Amino acid sequence: MKKMILLIAALCFAALCFNGWAAQTTANATASEAAAAPDVLISDSGKNISLMNATFYSPYVFGIAQAVKFTPPKAGWKLERVAIVGTDGWNSTQTEAPLQGIFSVEIRDADLQLLYQYADTQLDYFTSPNGLRTALIDIPALAMNGDFYVLFYGRDIVRTLAEIDNSTGKSFYYIRDSGQLGPGAIPLKDNSTLPVNWIIRAEGK
Repeated sequence: MKKMILLIAALCFAALCFNGWAAQTTANATASEAAAAPDVLISDSGKNISLMNATFYSPYVFGIAQAVKFTPPKAGWKLERVAIVGTDGWNSTQTEAPLQGIFSVEIRDADLQLLYQYADTQLDYFTSPNGLRTALIDIPALAMNGDFYVLFYGRDIVRTLAEIDNSTGKSFYYIRDSGQLGPGAIPLKDNSTLPVNWIIRAEGK
């Protein structure tokens, strides 16, 4: 019960941060500022994450990424930042320091050609006393003239938030060795799978 209460509290905190990130583009803005505000692209259901039926998940396999497909609002739209809700499993109730590991993010075009890659330790992005965090990762402005994918390799260190209903069909696994996509789904106890939405969003102008 204590673990469930902590999870609910952490989700509410992450929702405040996540929704605050999106809201900062419009709050207290003049008409001209609002027109210049970044677009937040959403490929999940778009619900407030504190209200989502969700769980944390990672494939725990090196070379397999959780991928989300986005469609830019116009040709030449530039991707500038991605937001990923996840956890490395550490919170303030634990006495030991969090383990350090490496995650990476890739941006790929509609043909899955690599456009950008970033890697770092999770400590400054996903480690939080609350147990989960919205990682905001800046991207050198990339002009997009068609659909693109944001890929996240959490490896065995970070699990992303997965919305387990309202699947939009825009979440996938990407297998680096084969360069192929597979449907984003999590395994169930009866050996079936459940389609999900990885909570990854994109921002740009």
